[in-house]
Amino acid sequence: MLVNGKWRKLPQSEDIIPLTSSKMNENEERSSLRFKCFIIIQMIFVWTGYTVMVRYSRSSTLKHLQYFPTTVVYLSEMIKMIIALFFVFQINSYNISEFTRYMRKEYFGKPKDLLKMAFPSIAYAIQNNLDFVALSNLNAGIYHVTTQLKVVTTALFMMIILGRRFSSIRWLAIFLLSGGVAVVEVSINERNVAEKNDENYVVGLGAVLLTCVTAGFGGVYFEHLLKDGSETPFWIRNLQMYSCGVVTAALGCILSEWNRIFTKGFFYGYNIVVIAIILFLSTGGIYISLVMKYLDNLCKSFASAVSIILVVMISYFILHDMQLNWIFIIGSITVCGAILLYSSVPE
Repeated sequence: MLVNGKWRKLPQSEDIIPLTSSKMNENEERSSLRFKCFIIIQMIFVWTGYTVMVRYSRSSTLKHLQYFPTTVVYLSEMIKMIIALFFVFQINSYNISEFTRYMRKEYFGKPKDLLKMAFPSIAYAIQNNLDFVALSNLNAGIYHVTTQLKVVTTALFMMIILGRRFSSIRWLAIFLLSGGVAVVEVSINERNVAEKNDENYVVGLGAVLLTCVTAGFGGVYFEHLLKDGSETPFWIRNLQMYSCGVVTAALGCILSEWNRIFTKGFFYGYNIVVIAIILFLSTGGIYISLVMKYLDNLCKSFASAVSIILVVMISYFILHDMQLNWIFIIGSITVCGAILLYSSVPE
């Protein structure tokens, strides 16, 4: 090429491609980071909204007029399954015949995969029942402190199942997060420490420990299935999970509150707030799946910690049904410090 009266050599294609590829990778990383931040922020928003709505609905309604929680869980599982079906339908360009063939091949044609997804679903069902046993035998303060061990059990299962390894600084951040959330929970429940004569602390603590194990296992195993490198599409995995969730939720309705549901009706106590709770719970489940796929369980734990702090702030400034104290401030600072510490170093 002639430049200023002199011939210059044109750059070769191999000199250009690495630069172009580097820029493309950089743009992809930025886009991926924005997407991950979006997921986390949305999940915090959904969890916060869900918790505030549940708190408001239970505190503003007389006990005998309240809805049945098992029906809310069942409907949320149904909605999640419908959402997953919609995205599978979208993948097939809204073509019914292609959708039918796709479902026959990927969903009904893989019963072993469906059976795999039953394990985390059963683990979550066991966890819900153990929560009831624990709360029946422990006061709220002890319960909330001890259940924060699930952050640690989650990290341990990530090491066992996913082969993850954490640096000593990240382990410190994990324990700080667990302790910080426990302190926040104590500040919330410190007034409700009255003991009951029929409490069995051994049974209660045993139930809590099993809850932490099942919660950690269920979450990490689900993450493992989403990241196992198989050709099973993401939304099919979710559909398998939510199908099992519908079954376990239906069993919960039958075993726990069937008589009351049969007497008063499935939708007893429902109003606009309950509908909002169902929608929050449904979308929260979808975002959890996205976090499992593109981030990990510990990110979910950190997001949950932020959500707890936001719930307390909303309860204090908007609902006016909670008081802040120095214990809450210490716990919140600890949680924020744990988040910064965890994100400041690689594994």
